Amino acid sequence: MEGVRDPYLRHLFDGDPIFNVYNKEAINMSVGAPGPDLLKQCTDILSNATVHRMDEEKKEGNFYLFQYGITPGLWECREELAKFLSRRYGDPVKREHLILTCGATHGLQLSITSIISPNGIIFVEEVTYMIALDAFKQFPLMKIVTVPMKNDVVDLDAFEKIISKIKKGEFYLNNQKIFWAMFYTIPTYHNPTGMVLPPDSCKRLVEIARNNSILIVAEDVYNLLHYEDGFPPHRLFFYDDPSEPNYKGGNVISNGSFSKILSPAIRFGWIESSPRIAHIFKTSGILCSGGATNHYVSGLITSLLQEKIEDKHLNMLIETYKERLNALCETLDRYLPSCCSYNRPKGGYFVWIHLPPDIDAAAFIKWCQKEYRVSAIPGIRFSYTGEAKNFLRLSIAFHLKNTLIKAATILCKGLLNYIRNHSSNNYTDNKIVI
Repeated sequence: MEGVRDPYLRHLFDGDPIFNVYNKEAINMSVGAPGPDLLKQCTDILSNATVHRMDEEKKEGNFYLFQYGITPGLWECREELAKFLSRRYGDPVKREHLILTCGATHGLQLSITSIISPNGIIFVEEVTYMIALDAFKQFPLMKIVTVPMKNDVVDLDAFEKIISKIKKGEFYLNNQKIFWAMFYTIPTYHNPTGMVLPPDSCKRLVEIARNNSILIVAEDVYNLLHYEDGFPPHRLFFYDDPSEPNYKGGNVISNGSFSKILSPAIRFGWIESSPRIAHIFKTSGILCSGGATNHYVSGLITSLLQEKIEDKHLNMLIETYKERLNALCETLDRYLPSCCSYNRPKGGYFVWIHLPPDIDAAAFIKWCQKEYRVSAIPGIRFSYTGEAKNFLRLSIAFHLKNTLIKAATILCKGLLNYIRNHSSNNYTDNKIVI
């Protein structure tokens, strides 16, 4: 009889030679997760929030926080979350449009199971969040279709052509499964490319969704990690404006999470949607039976938002990540071989390195790990069709600034040597500068 393998592991990346960022014998720039220097802040943050919330429960005397909650999530939490998002986005967010979740992955799963045809289509960008691709494969009746990218963002001309070739009458729809397809995208500080979909493209994408009855699930987990002055770029949901004549009741969901702005372990997120979509979520059997998701943690988040603790923490994260991104990009500008390139992000976690077309990033990383004890994620990991072989994703989230500088310098040195020895093109010394 086959047993269940259950080794002693301490965290998600434990035991994996590529992803284990805690391994002191190598420098790993793969993982989009905060490091110990940032996570240690959570001890005081959550301790203070817990004391505040318990005092509030004692004052009221009914201890509703320990009861089954309401389907869309704790009312007070959604109220405070709407205020927080409104002031951080610079755009209005309404409490009644929010559904609380256990994080962005849960929000994505809820969207697929609640409002998409069970034999529908999931459109994804040519490169996208790799674990989302793994989640989509769990739905065998659904077809995954990739959409090409241009300049590290979705190619909307290609998207429209792909949609036009699909027969729309073959999908199961009812009063809850109202969309035959969804497009999963990360329009702001994309994972892995780090880019932002321009405003005109956002407007056009919304029109494409409206005209073809498609749902767009926008993964908005990096929006608030904005490293320039002013507010971050408008989320895609902003462009699905109910006042416009072609508005169809809402074709965009904003799928958010506290994993990047507080802690991955909190398992707290939200879906922002139009009223017709929010109503479907509110009748979800999973949410109704569960009595809200993560109800107790929602109470702690309420206190974090009421007391402006999260605002202070987010400001610290922005300054920290901004410094790390600047340090990484300055290192790349100085040492990256000239036959490689990247577009500098203005927020988020990731930098997307373009290698020469004949260089296999997966083979390079395997070699670089062995020779230099430095690693990153090869682009093929982000592609459903196995494309993007000559790309690398670097993350600024986990390591301290000086570690990132050291790792990036070594990586560039490794790239130089590898390209000289493995490229079919004759790159001369004056074309590769280090």
